[in-house]
Amino acid sequence: MPTFLLTWNPAKWHWRDMHADIQRCQSDGYLDDRWSCGRNKHIQPGDRVFLLRQGREPRGLIASGAATSPVFEDLHWGGDDATRSPIARYISVRFDILLDPEQEPIFRREWLEGESFVGVHWNTQVSGISIPAPIAQALEREWARFLASRNIVQYETAAHHSTIAEESDSHRYLEGAAHTVQVNRYERNVEARRACIRHFGLSCVVCGFSFEQTYGDIGIGFIHVHHLTALAEIGEQYTLDPLQDLRPVCANCHAMLHQRTPPFTIAELRSMLENAIPGTRPPQRCS
Repeated sequence: MPTFLLTWNPAKWHWRDMHADIQRCQSDGYLDDRWSCGRNKHIQPGDRVFLLRQGREPRGLIASGAATSPVFEDLHWGGDDATRSPIARYISVRFDILLDPEQEPIFRREWLEGESFVGVHWNTQVSGISIPAPIAQALEREWARFLASRNIVQYETAAHHSTIAEESDSHRYLEGAAHTVQVNRYERNVEARRACIRHFGLSCVVCGFSFEQTYGDIGIGFIHVHHLTALAEIGEQYTLDPLQDLRPVCANCHAMLHQRTPPFTIAELRSMLENAIPGTRPPQRCS
């Protein structure tokens, strides 16, 4: 996945209401914004981005996300200045993590001095520089490890930029057909997901599978979260109790739970697993 570095220098540009944006990102699981990408003309929707705070301590990575638009031009973010062009390049971006550098630990700038990160000019003041694939992979790994150490959970995984909810009343096209399907929007509360994972952990409560133990670094922080009562069946907003209503499950068990409507219960799927694989002892502490 192409990966790019965006930069922010608070001495040059004031983030008008960063606290409110952080709260919105935490409650919704994402923050839609736009950001200057310097001279870059090639960023495309879906490309990975990291935001690096420069110029003022603490310096370091404070956000990650993905581009949601190609590069476009608009008035320069710095206002009128006869010494430079009045036009700047931007991308629309969806941040999946946004940290408050004044209130909580961030991924410190000095951590980027390691051997795995050699080859990127981390002191750049210019947005939009490309991060080579091997360095981007190392960065994803260490970013995920850092977030896990702070009990910060991204929606699904740092390496997969899942949409938080289906678009309301959108049209979706089936491959090879011209039929449209209307879908409703059911919000996934990311704070509830994080609370569920903090309590139950990152292993599947059906089979005990751990992505990190099986796949190593790329599995850090990855798990699906299953609603014991499907949101689509509720059809309305309701008060969610993450310890009563949610469970962490692996991708396979999640798919099997939804092999019927209404979904199988955790206990039913455990029983099927035990019967299919004699001697299997799924975890019993969660139900």
